[in-house]
Order: sequence, then C-alpha cells, then structure tokens
Amino acid sequence: MLPAELLRVSRRGNTVRPLYLEDVGPAEYVIDLYKPGLKLGEARERLREAPFDPKLARGLAHVLERSLKVEDVDKKLVTRIRVEVFRTASKQFPVVDPVDRSLVFESVASKFGIPPSEVERLFSKAFEDELEITDLPSMTPEELVAMYNTSLVQTLLFKCLELSVTFKAKGSEVKPAIRALKAYGLMYVAEDAGSRVRLVIDGPVSILKQTERYGTRLAKFIPHVFGFEDWSIEARVRLHGKTLTFREEKSTAPGLLPEPLREELFDSTVERDFYRQLSKLCRVEREPDVLVVGGRIYIPDFRVGDLYIEIAGFWSQEYLRRKFEKLAVLGFPILVLVDERLAVSAWKNLPHYVVAYRDRPRIGDVYRYIRAYCREGS
Repeated sequence: MLPAELLRVSRRGNTVRPLYLEDVGPAEYVIDLYKPGLKLGEARERLREAPFDPKLARGLAHVLERSLKVEDVDKKLVTRIRVEVFRTASKQFPVVDPVDRSLVFESVASKFGIPPSEVERLFSKAFEDELEITDLPSMTPEELVAMYNTSLVQTLLFKCLELSVTFKAKGSEVKPAIRALKAYGLMYVAEDAGSRVRLVIDGPVSILKQTERYGTRLAKFIPHVFGFEDWSIEARVRLHGKTLTFREEKSTAPGLLPEPLREELFDSTVERDFYRQLSKLCRVEREPDVLVVGGRIYIPDFRVGDLYIEIAGFWSQEYLRRKFEKLAVLGFPILVLVDERLAVSAWKNLPHYVVAYRDRPRIGDVYRYIRAYCREGS
C-alpha cells in the first residue's frame, strides 16, 4: 500500500480508477537509481530529477524500498550517543565552528571508548536518509510495475465504504478464503452466487474505530483476490468528499501481484484458547463445513461430533446482526458462546444452546452441552 498522498486516480462521472502504470520505463529508471553503497537520502535526492510524474516516481520508490536492505545499526546505541553529544554540546555552548564540533565528538568518543569518527557516523544514523543501501532486491521492472499497480488498488480501497468481490471457486477453495477474511478480522457476508461466491466486505471508511488498523488488514487481503479464478470487484469509495464507484475485473486489470491464501490457524486468542482447552477433552474440528444459510455462506467456528460451536465476540452491530440472522435459521444443532457485553438476552432467543462468557469461554461452563457429542466424535 502507498501513502495516501501518492495515490493516483482518474475520475469519470461517478467512477474512479487507479492510474495504473503500463510502461516499464519509469520502473527501470527508479530501479537504476538505487545502488549498494548509496545512502537512501542520496537515492531519493536523485529521484527528484525523474523525467515523469513526481508522484509516480515516489510511489515506485516507496514500493521498491520495501524490499531494499539497508545497513543495520544499533538504534539504542545511536540514541545514547545523540543524547551524550547534545549534553556535552550544551556544556560547551556555544558550538559554532568545526573545531568546537570535533571537540564535542572527541569528548563523547572517550566516554564510549570508540573513535570520534565512529561517534560522528553513528550520530547521523538516527535519520533514515543516512542509512546505506547494502543490497538490492532481485526485482525486474515488470515485477515492480505489478507491485506498484497492486499498491494503487490497495490504497484506493483503503478509502472504501464497502467492497464486493465475486469469484469462481471450488468448494475446497472457499474455506481458505473465508478463513483468511476471519483471520484478518474483516467483517463480511459470503453469498452463494451460483457457480460463484460473492463476498461483501465492510470497508475501512464504514468503521467508526480502528480505521487504520482495519484498512491495513483489508489491504493485506486484496492480493489474495487477484489469485482467484475469474474475479471481479466493485467498491464504493469515499474520495475528496464524494462517494465514487470503482470496478475492476481480471479480464481488464493490468498485471497485478496475486498472493496465495495461507492457512491461518486462529483469528483470535479467544478461539485459540478455547480450541486448546476443548481439544484436550474431545476431537474438535475447526471451521469444519461450508454451509449455505438463506443464500449466504456460513462456516461455524468448530464442530464436536454433530454439534457445531460458534463464538460470538465483540464486533460491529451490523456484523453481529448478520451473524444472528444466520444462526436464527440454521437447522443444525449448535452451541453459541456469546460475549456478555453483547445483548445476551436477545441471543438467548436463538433456537440453540446459548452460553454467555466474560473475556473468554470456560470449558466448565459448556461441557454439559457438548459431553454427549464428545462421545460421538471420539
């Protein structure tokens, strides 16, 4: 993802689209600026002379720098040296010429037992621009272009109210996608759309709190979308005080950088701790089945024997309402564990076993519900 000020878009009516880079020339130019032995600040200074849009140049450099290796410095030592330098300089005030400056560094060097030149070198390393490039990534211009274009989409969607993703997928591929959404803590509705799956994800701009954190998680999920078969996305984006629509699909998108879905173990410590405790007593399956409930896809958290188990934690009211609706029509035995900060009385109207918990579910509170199913699953 790019800093917001480096986002480049084009607008037509009420639609918006990233200004994708299709020419590898700018990418070649930027890669050529960064050389081992140069300081980051020196490379960035040369970037100012780029013969194309400065915002594009800075965006490419931002993406490239994420993969650069720079010299490793002891930040604690750098801080200690700077404090000592300023303390010594204040005693010798005013320090107005190179001779006075050298005396300060010599004084600090004697305290640290290192050469004055090393003190002077470390003194400047508090600034990122002073760090020396030690190694370049093995990145082609084409790869940098794909990474840049992917970052543009991520940055634009950071400002979205809602994102709809549709893709073709086999049943075995749906579960990792849903698991990734849950692992990133994104609020979503998964719908069965015939031969396709539709994910409707709440955007960062729709969240009242933790917008930046939520947006970063959404940005991390986006590259997984580009690995789906025949994907398309549509988003309502809040930009410059207006709500605009962004549409993209695999057949029209430029080269983007897909990321394979990884198997995430747990999306919260509450689930992890519950699983660890329960698995000592019973055979527990985590996220065992992909169920279709009222046209929506639902994957319970756990299953013990024939009993599904769902942990309802503290999320937005809208997300909880959707979960409640799915559970209300679920025609399977399920144990619902509800954080007591939620409206527990309403959840107890569900036609299922419902147990309230504080902070995290306790096995002692739920075992009487699952004991019979434990025997089935063992």
